[in-house]
Amino acid sequence: MRVLIALAWLGLAACGSEPAPGGAADEPRDETVFDPLTDTLERAESVQETLDRRAAEQRRRIEEGR
Repeated sequence: MRVLIALAWLGLAACGSEPAPGGAADEPRDETVFDPLTDTLERAESVQETLDRRAAEQRRRIEEGR
């Protein structure tokens, strides 16, 4: 069990968001076949954020009206 936990932790640690050493973050990246999928996910996340904000605003208005 401890081995599985250690492997999972190491796997998550390897997925860090920092750029690799020696690579510039401002460099343009090459397009991949996955770009349309990631673009779709980013748009969906943006829509979800908008819906969440509007729902929170509506809840606030309902609570003020009581």
